[in-house]
Amino acid sequence: MLGIIIGVGAVVALTAVGQGAQQGIDDSLASLGANQITVSATTATGLEEKDAEAIAQIEGVLQVSTQVRSSGTATYGAESVSVGIQGVSATHVDLANPDVAIGSFLPSAPGLQNTRSIVVSAEGAADLGFSEESIGDQLRLDGVAFTIVGVLDDADGFGAGANVYITQDAARALFSKSPYLSAISIQAISQEAVSPVEYRVEQFLRYSKGVTEDDKATFSIFNQAALQDTIKTVTGTLGILITGIAGISLVVGGIGIMNIMLVSVRERTREIGVRRAIGARQSQILTQFLMEAVVLSLLGGFIGLVIGQLASLAFANLGGWDFFIDPGTVVVAMGFSALVGVVFGVWPARTASKLQPVDALRFE
Repeated sequence: MLGIIIGVGAVVALTAVGQGAQQGIDDSLASLGANQITVSATTATGLEEKDAEAIAQIEGVLQVSTQVRSSGTATYGAESVSVGIQGVSATHVDLANPDVAIGSFLPSAPGLQNTRSIVVSAEGAADLGFSEESIGDQLRLDGVAFTIVGVLDDADGFGAGANVYITQDAARALFSKSPYLSAISIQAISQEAVSPVEYRVEQFLRYSKGVTEDDKATFSIFNQAALQDTIKTVTGTLGILITGIAGISLVVGGIGIMNIMLVSVRERTREIGVRRAIGARQSQILTQFLMEAVVLSLLGGFIGLVIGQLASLAFANLGGWDFFIDPGTVVVAMGFSALVGVVFGVWPARTASKLQPVDALRFE
């Protein structure tokens, strides 16, 4: 039964791991918004404020936010760290939905956009030696004092790195990029509207920037839905590959059961002869040995199922995703086990049923 146990356990565990990892990726991408499009400048003057204002009026666009980016040195107490500086508009919180671990995000009210508030990523906070009492303290960014209002949670893996977030107005005062932007984030009215909106935005920017050739574009466009589709395609392909490898184990296990059953038929030849001599029909002998093969396969499948679920639970705890049992996988695994028992048990069962009583009783 070892081949069946390994095969079923592998199918169940690897399927659960693939589904769990996919769910974790989907949750992380969902936090960024599947109906979002990001336009990034590929040159220092690639995007302007007027571009964002025009894009906001395009059909299918719900809202936009803008960012200006640079790098600098953050100083807190005796610690100094090189950080990425992101100046974000008031609507950034609505599109990015940042996960704040301590404190709050930047103020979004129009009248507070000039305030020198700062939010630090978890990695940046750790590098600078923050504690929960750091909220409200002063942090110097390239020598300019800012008030710490929040620390982000980078556990999902997005936005990780030593980064700080300040209002766009404060960023412009720190490193003037007016009227140029580093990126424009666009939220479409729905996930179905993403592709049409992306097309309209690209056509508008190509026309306004006079871009006729792709290699001369001053911007690049990316949307979360395309990334999700790509990841699903990759994980789906890997899932098929892994299931195929596990299926080979099931076939090897089936061959093992067939060999054991053939040995069993030989060892129990006299028993078969006695049963045939007192009136057992060929169909009864065939059914007996076929059922033994199926029971062996199902028992191996059940043990493999338990082992696979335990392995899935362990991987879920290590990977940090939810543990769940897919009923479809359970049914397929057990069904395949029974099928292996039937397919590979037929030959030994037929061999046993074809034995002649006289020959079987003479067998030593």
